[in-house]
Amino acid sequence: MMHFKFSPKILQRLGEELVPNPDQGIIELVKNSYDADATECTVELIKTSAIGGSIIISDNGVGMDKDAISEGWLVLGRSKKANREVTQLGRLPVGNKGLGRLAALQMGSQVFLKTRPKDEPGIEYSLTINWDDFQEADVVEDVPFDVQKSSTNQRQGTDIIVSNIKNIFNKRDLQRLARELLLLADPFDNHAGFRLKLIAPEFSEIEKQVNNAYFDDAEYHLQASINELGIAEVNLLDWQNNVIFQAKHSDISQELYKTPATKFELWVFFLNPQTFSARKTSVSFTQVREWLGQVGNVRLYHRGLRVKPYGDQDDDWLNLNYARARNPEVRPSTKTVIGRVIVNDPEDMLLQKTDRLGFIENEAFLELKRFAIDVLEWMAKERLKVTETQRQRVKQQVPRDITQAKARIEEVIEAEVPQESRPKVLEAVQQYENVTENQTKVLRDDLQLYRSLATAGTTAAVFAHESGKPVTAIEIIARIIETKAKEFMGEKYEQYLGEPVKKLSQVSKSLLRFSNFPLHLLKREKRRSGVVDVHKVIDDIVELFQSFFDEGNIQVIKEKVDTQPCIYGSDALLEAIITNLLTNVINVFNIAGGRIEERQVVIRTAIQGSNLIIKVLDNGSGILNIKIDEIWLPGKTTREGGTGLGLTIVKDSVTDLGGSVDVIPKSELGGAEFIVELTLIRE
Repeated sequence: MMHFKFSPKILQRLGEELVPNPDQGIIELVKNSYDADATECTVELIKTSAIGGSIIISDNGVGMDKDAISEGWLVLGRSKKANREVTQLGRLPVGNKGLGRLAALQMGSQVFLKTRPKDEPGIEYSLTINWDDFQEADVVEDVPFDVQKSSTNQRQGTDIIVSNIKNIFNKRDLQRLARELLLLADPFDNHAGFRLKLIAPEFSEIEKQVNNAYFDDAEYHLQASINELGIAEVNLLDWQNNVIFQAKHSDISQELYKTPATKFELWVFFLNPQTFSARKTSVSFTQVREWLGQVGNVRLYHRGLRVKPYGDQDDDWLNLNYARARNPEVRPSTKTVIGRVIVNDPEDMLLQKTDRLGFIENEAFLELKRFAIDVLEWMAKERLKVTETQRQRVKQQVPRDITQAKARIEEVIEAEVPQESRPKVLEAVQQYENVTENQTKVLRDDLQLYRSLATAGTTAAVFAHESGKPVTAIEIIARIIETKAKEFMGEKYEQYLGEPVKKLSQVSKSLLRFSNFPLHLLKREKRRSGVVDVHKVIDDIVELFQSFFDEGNIQVIKEKVDTQPCIYGSDALLEAIITNLLTNVINVFNIAGGRIEERQVVIRTAIQGSNLIIKVLDNGSGILNIKIDEIWLPGKTTREGGTGLGLTIVKDSVTDLGGSVDVIPKSELGGAEFIVELTLIRE
């Protein structure tokens, strides 16, 4: 009878390629301790800062007898799915095929196994693996193992010593391993019953940071769950532990979740000093921020142990940061929350990948993820309602506050100011009120103006979006006409239809570009404050305008400084400046009697000290028939049918960016020259 035989190189490839990270291999050995019902597990690194050190993993689990070593520990690749029996401590085994164990054991050239079974007190079984023996063997089966039996007075448990390790552990590796071990069993669950310890200098400091539990300082506490039938329920609690919102399944989803029973908890923090000082808590927001820096994010715990990479510092598996970028007001980020998704999964619906990094994205996992994201969406909507309610309350309260403040001032004047001085004081107060009312009126007018513009913009976006399909249809029809006409007319096509069909296609492309234009400008993320790459914004806007420039025979010349200038602000504000200045140029060339040939617009950037200078100049007719200081006023325009709002928006946007704007009526090119000066934050 013949059998498959395996080359020793298979062991090396399975170990190194399927579990590439050393710390992941150690975690797999620790999971074996968990499966053995250990309540304590210690990982000790000895002289691992140099090649040749040792790693010792010790636990107080149930140990193994000779048969368990032979038929379990030494067998690789056998699925334990059929052996999912709950342990005496009520744990469902998390270890699977033993490939992770193989990776950890191969970190050194020699492995010592010492194990003391619970059912055989005073007995220890030991085994030595010399990986060098496999180098000289033809097949794996040629290397035998001799299991030794001896007496011992040590307690039950297992020690694995990997010696003469091939790689070093630097400080960063140790910090990562310490953090992984601390978060492997939920450190904030007192019922986990599995204590891990790493004997390494970095462990105590990280342990101290991780074990701080500032849950009472969270603004919101989300509690969600799915039962065995896939039905969800959710509670949202405030910082005083009061339930402020509740949701039943139909509020979250219209379909049942096809995933194991799950619990999802999330604590949301407001990291600003005002929140903490208002509550008079014993910790500062700085302490909480540092703690969240170590433990922030949402982790997935499967059968009591964490599954990587979900919740790693660079893993955003629930799209928290992406959602926050779209709406920062009510969305948390991975740095402002701590959460856990807990799944027991007795039916093995979730399947871990072979490299032990994450689950296979089958229906059960995708449904689990959908549940968590649905719950986050629901929480964001409820928080938005709270925000809007508060905003309306403030708006209604402000007039009452003003009236009360005025009454209070009059009382103080009546009581404290001498009779002869009261007229002057009242006159000064009245003057202050007049100035304030004027300022309020200006702001109210501005608000009206920008609400009108916002309405126009969103309306244009809707029409543009709706017009996209018919415009695309025009282009398709033009191509059909071209194809069919060439088929029937042959050479006469170019003579009679070639030019008009070509023009029809060009017009449809221009319309399609126009339909995309408002949608591009109205993207929400453009309004987020941050570092703005000036040249990128200019290039994007010019590209959007290119078809308009082509139709107007306008040559665009970009003379950009040879660096990458950046300002602080938002893409939307800079786009508002560039867009309106370029629109102004196109309008100038469209004035009757204006230049027809060799039209030019120059966009120039330059660095001047700590400022960035942006110039937009053209060779049109320049600024005529209007005073220079009036061109910024809303509604002022020399163009028939113009809104007179473009340059007002330019000036307001520049002011919002903390810069200045000036204009030269006749530039070096003959037309107007606009000069925008903004503070540079980096080149």
